[in-house]
Amino acid sequence: MLLLPLVQRAGDVNDWLIVAGKRVGPISAKTTRAELLRVFGEKNVADADLVVSDGAHESGTVLFADQPDASLGVLWGEEDNPDATVRGVIVCYGSRVPDQCRWHTAEGIRFGTGLKTLERLNGHKFKLNGFDWGYGGLVTSWEGGRLERLDTPCGRVTLRLDPAPGPASEVRSDLIEQLEGEGEFWSSDGAMQALNPAVDHIGVSFQACRN
Repeated sequence: MLLLPLVQRAGDVNDWLIVAGKRVGPISAKTTRAELLRVFGEKNVADADLVVSDGAHESGTVLFADQPDASLGVLWGEEDNPDATVRGVIVCYGSRVPDQCRWHTAEGIRFGTGLKTLERLNGHKFKLNGFDWGYGGLVTSWEGGRLERLDTPCGRVTLRLDPAPGPASEVRSDLIEQLEGEGEFWSSDGAMQALNPAVDHIGVSFQACRN
């Protein structure tokens, strides 16, 4: 009997779809490390020290570290438990070219999706943190809009935005300065609209799914 070869490419085993409260490709709240090895192949699974959204470090696992458009950082519910299940996933973990990330939500949200597009998908304005601190640019509330579906009773998809790279100018510097700090801002703020920051981090939490 012939054995099937280990999975070599991420596209062989997933559809690149993020579904809030349910899955990231084939990964769900019930997935264990043993299942990651079975589904993705041992050469594509490596334990590592992960940098999470606020800059802190946590022990976890990286999938497809050599495929930046597909990589995932996996956080576990219990670090030292071999039967632990997935607590959260960081999409395209460590990618240096985030606009090539292949993961996306059912609404079409992906790395590089701009603030104005998020407003359109949401149906109206929303709130996000100011920039240049640990939780800078994190969307804090969809204010009852259509994208509230990203926050489910079982788990949520979190988005962080950052001003896209652009030529240095006094106008740009002034706009960014207006939006720095730990306060909340409306997406409709004039400076936000002018900068139109884009998604540069997508995190998926299964924390509530595990209770």
